[in-house]
Amino acid sequence: MTQTRASGKDRCPNCRLNNNLCLCSIIIPFEITSNISLIVHVNELKLTSNSAQFIQKLLPTNAETFIRGQVYNTFESTEIVKREGRPIFLYPHDDALELNDDFKESFPGPYHIIIPDGNWHQARRVRKREAAFKEMVAVKLPDGLLGEYKLRRALQPEWLSTFEAVAHTLGIIEGPEITERLMKFFRVWVKTTMYNRSKDDTWLKD
Repeated sequence: MTQTRASGKDRCPNCRLNNNLCLCSIIIPFEITSNISLIVHVNELKLTSNSAQFIQKLLPTNAETFIRGQVYNTFESTEIVKREGRPIFLYPHDDALELNDDFKESFPGPYHIIIPDGNWHQARRVRKREAAFKEMVAVKLPDGLLGEYKLRRALQPEWLSTFEAVAHTLGIIEGPEITERLMKFFRVWVKTTMYNRSKDDTWLKD
């Protein structure tokens, strides 16, 4: 499946969907306890299929985006490390601990969730390349979660988009109602985008 680049023509500048399909009315910001740092590869900024953009729109007080991969700007982790909360690096590295009740008891919050955004190859390299991140505890989500993201082809059904990973992480840390609130928007966005690509009305049916 192709990854669509945003041209700006006839698109809402905020949700980046065609103006007649704009979803800004259901982008309702709210606050959580955790802080989130999204480390977004510069190439993702061009793609309308990027899910991380909506984490910051829905959680503007807690989520912040940091860009990596720019040719003339060296990525610095200093401002990320300064943010409040116990830092946990969300990616299923070999040494990653499962995020569950036992983890929360051993490593109590509040948390600062750091998550790399990009393709799997790009995301894997972030912690390996940054000394500050190597020292952080890496965490992974429990087995059994299946992705609902249909805008890109996943090699494995359990490979989640950045938005889904954050939503499920917050469900474990702060409560399942956070997951439901985020995923409710996510599902509408995916269906609307798939309709926009295919013009197949079945995507807009419940």
